[in-house]
Amino acid sequence: MTGVIASFGEVLLRYSPPSPLLLSQARQFDVCTGGAEANVAAALARLGHRTRMLTVLPDNVLGLRAKTDLAAHGVDIGHVRHGQGRMGSYFLDMASGFRSGKVTYDREHSAFAQSLAEDWPMVDWLDGVAHLHLSGITLALSQELADASFALASAAKAQGATISFDGNFRVALWERSQRDPMPAIARLFGLADIVFANHRDAGLLLGRELTGEGPKRRLEAAHELLDAFPNVSAIASTARHIKDAATHHISARVDTRHNAAETDQWRITGIVDRIGTGDAFAAGVLHSWLNDPADLASAAASGLGVMALKHATWGDASLASIDDLAGVVGGASDVAR
Repeated sequence: MTGVIASFGEVLLRYSPPSPLLLSQARQFDVCTGGAEANVAAALARLGHRTRMLTVLPDNVLGLRAKTDLAAHGVDIGHVRHGQGRMGSYFLDMASGFRSGKVTYDREHSAFAQSLAEDWPMVDWLDGVAHLHLSGITLALSQELADASFALASAAKAQGATISFDGNFRVALWERSQRDPMPAIARLFGLADIVFANHRDAGLLLGRELTGEGPKRRLEAAHELLDAFPNVSAIASTARHIKDAATHHISARVDTRHNAAETDQWRITGIVDRIGTGDAFAAGVLHSWLNDPADLASAAASGLGVMALKHATWGDASLASIDDLAGVVGGASDVAR
């Protein structure tokens, strides 16, 4: 597509002990730069798109580390702002065997969390932007950041940009903020053109439990969301069945009001790092959807392809190239060995 794809959200540093050690055993940490929205920007840049990160970082060596890492992916960091506060971070216990992974956040009082919308140069941030990506993680951090996300999305929409929104529901963040997630999430759904949401997100927004068992139920959940939010034109989702930390079965689908496409279920083995795979899926879908919104099959396949490749890559962000994606989508379904 022509124009810039911008991502708005907090950039984090991730600290994880060498697998399979736990945090309680750690004597050293592997470190990488991440954050849901930054992961989408990095993955799309790797796929050849012009991307821009809209965020606030501390003016210190950790903030510089994050900017350097994003620039190495090809992300435009020229619009990153500096502010008072610390670098947001999180600690990760990696999944291993039948032990699930666990995230411990350490992001309070970060430069991003303490930033004020009136200090953001929205006109400058959105210059040349054709698409804006946001997620529910930012909404969960504070009411001020939720309001600011809505203001930024409204400004982007007013200049003709399309909007994508990933619900990214994080229970720990919403519980810490002591706020009802539904109003803020619904507000962003009301502006988005394409959303990344499954039956659980639909149930949250519609106020009742929905099952995601089987394509028919997932189709019904998608159509209930499309009926509730007439501005949304497409909903992308995945279904994941976990055997153990190293073996998952995943399928992907994209639904509109009149069409749907679902991939075969892929058996993904030899998993190196599950973190960031949802962001990789979002990037893969956008990679195709932004060029041709009517080709749902390509969007679903592209999303699952980038997601599968990310499972085999350490770190928060996908490193998949166009050639990598072509090889996965054109190859066998047993893709991540």
